[in-house]
Amino acid sequence: MSQALSYTNITCPYCYSEFPTEIDVTGGSQDYYEDCQVCCNPIALLIRIDDNGEIARIEVTPGNS
Repeated sequence: MSQALSYTNITCPYCYSEFPTEIDVTGGSQDYYEDCQVCCNPIALLIRIDDNGEIARIEVTPGNS
């Protein structure tokens, strides 16, 4: 069984800075917005969780397009 929270690095599609983000895998697959910790632009995150509760895929796209 996986942990409830997973930590991973994402790269901002605006300033290309890499920073850590926290993902609650108990919520299953999810889509949400998070602001870049460096340039503050909105980032759209599409997170897919597999049947084992592990992160299967993360898509990071500009959040204002």
